[in-house]
Amino acid sequence: MDQERVTWKITVLGQPDAGKSSLISRIVYDSDSGVIKQRGLIKKKMTLEKEGRKVIADLLFLELKDEEGVEKLLTGSNCVLVAVDITKNEELEVAADIVRYLYSFEESPLVILIGTKSDLRYEAVVWEKDFDRVRQDLGVDYFLVSAKTADSIPELVDHMAEKLLERFYAKRKANA
Repeated sequence: MDQERVTWKITVLGQPDAGKSSLISRIVYDSDSGVIKQRGLIKKKMTLEKEGRKVIADLLFLELKDEEGVEKLLTGSNCVLVAVDITKNEELEVAADIVRYLYSFEESPLVILIGTKSDLRYEAVVWEKDFDRVRQDLGVDYFLVSAKTADSIPELVDHMAEKLLERFYAKRKANA
């Protein structure tokens, strides 16, 4: 079986307290601590298979905490996860604006909306129908996840890796 190596930069952004650190912590360390001691890129290694090829993928996660240097940081991203706290009503519209901004890039990254804190559904003010509306308007995928309970985290990671792999092979084919 052929083997290849890829490295993808994944930027996680959203409003303060949207669960960005906890999301990264759950994906990389399988913990909901949300305490990311090191700043900068945090690496997770995955092994994927596509079309008879084994692909070793390094996922480099970066949490974007403020708006300074946003364009520079996002420009090199292969994927942007836009976190939306489902217990705060205004965050989905802010996230939709971010998606529109990302789609304005010449080479836009893969963008996925992440409804965080799905374990707090009894406090939710943003519902699946709201995410469905944004998906229809902007064509962006979404996942409702809980870093606390790990609900839908494996599905999110698998989907993200599959989409990034599709983009990788499509770009390679276009350049051949």
